[in-house]
Amino acid sequence: MSARRARSIAWLCFGLTVAFIPISIFLFSRPLHTALSTEDEWTIAVAFLGAFAFAAVGALIVSRHAHHAIGWIFTLSGFVTAGAVVLSAYAEVSSAPGSSMLGGAALKPVAYILLQSGVFIPLTLGFLLFPDGHLPGSRWWPAAVAAVLGLLLRMVGDTIDRSGANPVADWTSNIGVLVSVASAIAGLAALALRWRQANSLLRQQIKWMAAAAAAIVIAFVGDLALNVWNSAVLQGVQSLVFIFAYTIVPIAAGASILRYGLYQIDLIINRAIVYIVLTAILAGLYAGFTSLLQKLFVAFTGQGSEATVIITVAAIATLFTPVRNALQKLVDTRFKDARDLERLMESLESDVGQVVDVIVARRLAERLLRTAREGADATGAALYLDGADGGRPSYVVGDWHGDADLVVPLRAGDREIGRLALAARRYGAPYAPRERERLQKAADMVAIGLTLALSRGEELVLL
Repeated sequence: MSARRARSIAWLCFGLTVAFIPISIFLFSRPLHTALSTEDEWTIAVAFLGAFAFAAVGALIVSRHAHHAIGWIFTLSGFVTAGAVVLSAYAEVSSAPGSSMLGGAALKPVAYILLQSGVFIPLTLGFLLFPDGHLPGSRWWPAAVAAVLGLLLRMVGDTIDRSGANPVADWTSNIGVLVSVASAIAGLAALALRWRQANSLLRQQIKWMAAAAAAIVIAFVGDLALNVWNSAVLQGVQSLVFIFAYTIVPIAAGASILRYGLYQIDLIINRAIVYIVLTAILAGLYAGFTSLLQKLFVAFTGQGSEATVIITVAAIATLFTPVRNALQKLVDTRFKDARDLERLMESLESDVGQVVDVIVARRLAERLLRTAREGADATGAALYLDGADGGRPSYVVGDWHGDADLVVPLRAGDREIGRLALAARRYGAPYAPRERERLQKAADMVAIGLTLALSRGEELVLL
């Protein structure tokens, strides 16, 4: 399939996904076989929101990479999910008393299969293939098979006749959920493996998807718990939670692929880990202290005391700050990316500030160029200094062809002594304003060092 045809099909799927929304609204506004509850209305609304997001992000990916598996999974997921809602609406209308519409009974199982496939495939197989559309290696094929097998077992279990005591249906459905959970956890593990092997830009992209994958795993575990508990009250909430989880995946993928630096995901993940663990620790300490003190009061006085709550709260308040600081230090040590552009620039500024009066101009210029290219993950970089012959770069690293996506001047006070030019990034992401500002600070510090070298008679032109 040509790239042009692939783009046309992807955007056609997106257009149909959008068109399904008013069609469904029209059908649901007619007399139905079963009236929609408020919960059903919310589920349908969120399902369309997720379908729209999946179809839009998928079409954007296919527009740039015509044969990208993630792009097609997202595109078809949105299209199929929205189409399933339309078919369900048609089935409800055709089953209503006095309706002249035919074929509703035959469309119900079709709508169910489409909905299950559209929702669950990107939540399992999608994580294994993100972000390049390929599995991390041949050993990950069982996880990909589990994604499909878990879906099939769920659908089989849900279609088995449940009239009377039929444990086969429940067991089949629960095993399907277990297999799906295993596949989702494998997807989360695959993302962690890719993160360890990735460069700084790809790590930023993977962090978004990893956050969504963690939410999906939690939703799967909750689904399994509800199936085991078999609570009729919470079964409706189960589908709504899953649809919400389904919706955050394309949002995370869109943020990571299309504009990874739009939000400070590092800060979000960092704080989430710290405060979730902190809450769990303090809650456990609170329960333990309260129970222990209550038992002590009963042992010594023969009755309980409200003072146990006050004493426990005071103890927890005292422990809050040191526990939080210890967790923050641990998280910073384990999860911060040593190749992050901002930290690399800060390290460079610190080094230059300490030895700027003795460092050799050539070494300083080379250090700026190499560090900027590595931190930004640019394909190439060049440094132009005043005095270079014919506008040629004084120094070049990487694959440099003269095309710059970012140019940062080297300014020593009011004087501009040259400029730093970075080529496009390896994965095509744009340079964020905060990255430009960070590079500018480092470049200005280096410019002062080069000016001092000039005052000692060194030559700034390196080639």
